[in-house]
Amino acid sequence: MTNDTNDTSRTARDALDRWLTMWNGDAAIAREVCADDFRIRFAVTEPDGSTPADRIRTADEFAAYLEWWHGQHPDAVFTAIGSALDGPHGRLTWDMEEGAVHVGGVDVFDFAEDGLVTRVWSAGGQRSMRA
Repeated sequence: MTNDTNDTSRTARDALDRWLTMWNGDAAIAREVCADDFRIRFAVTEPDGSTPADRIRTADEFAAYLEWWHGQHPDAVFTAIGSALDGPHGRLTWDMEEGAVHVGGVDVFDFAEDGLVTRVWSAGGQRSMRA
């Protein structure tokens, strides 16, 4: 394995390790772990049926979305259940609690050659990923 590959893997691992810290309130992390050409797709819509994240095209836009999302969900806490990194792809399973709401989900990542996140597909459900 070359140093470039090691650096890419370290950057991708760092992105996976910091992903939920970002979702737990530190939106600025998006600018550090996401590529300039960033996209995210959620399997769920907002309560009003909208999908504002579908318009995200940059790390800055994602950071702005996260700040908005945190304003809508100030008490949400995400917990990592497990993660895996396979070259340019990664997976992260997580749980989220917000008051009486307990849900789980999985995020699937594509990474650029420099290890930054380029694409994420996020699916959440009505049960914990711990079971």
